[in-house]
Amino acid sequence: MIRLRLYKAVERQRVIDPVALEATYFAVDPETKPVFEHDGVMVWVSGPDHCRAERHIRGRDLHLVESGTNVLPRARGLEILRSPGADYRWVHSLDWRWGPGEYLDRDRVEAIVERAIDLKPWAALPDEPVGMVHLAYLMWFHNGAMANGAGWPLDACTAEQVAAFSAAATYFELDEIADLIGRLEPDDDALSDEYWNLSGSFGRDASLICDAVRCKLVEAPQDWAQR
Repeated sequence: MIRLRLYKAVERQRVIDPVALEATYFAVDPETKPVFEHDGVMVWVSGPDHCRAERHIRGRDLHLVESGTNVLPRARGLEILRSPGADYRWVHSLDWRWGPGEYLDRDRVEAIVERAIDLKPWAALPDEPVGMVHLAYLMWFHNGAMANGAGWPLDACTAEQVAAFSAAATYFELDEIADLIGRLEPDDDALSDEYWNLSGSFGRDASLICDAVRCKLVEAPQDWAQR
């Protein structure tokens, strides 16, 4: 089965018929942050002419390196999706970097998310990176929503903290989450269900947030540098 996930689109996920793969692959807009998945191989369409390929094997995040780089021609991504089991040169993500901020692997994303969870953003030091502070606020909201329902901040947080949750969602271009935070009501089960479905829309807890972090690390590396 070939799946297409769109990080920034109304229709976030759909199954692609192999017959329609080529047309769909070249028609998809990179601005929607698309990723195709086939038999454990993921191909991210990162620009009009480029892509990156990844896979997860036995707890290890790997990516494909060819001709000394992990930035591949977009057409190469289609070939990989058609033959995901071929003998490619997969490299462990932590063993490879292609230019500061150009591409950051999922291992680093997970490490940054874990650090943000441990951070109390309202008490963050002045030199804490702005991206990390936003992520810390967003993860505080997320973890509370998953444990106690989306309306939990109304009883447990100040108005300033709720505004910071919304600002964090906006920073990561998660407009649907920002909109939901603006509609919070006490004990609103429908909003809680909406958030749970939204935040884990790809079958993994906080998958939407992790994908947003991954994109923001590439697009705004200066926001993650210690000041």
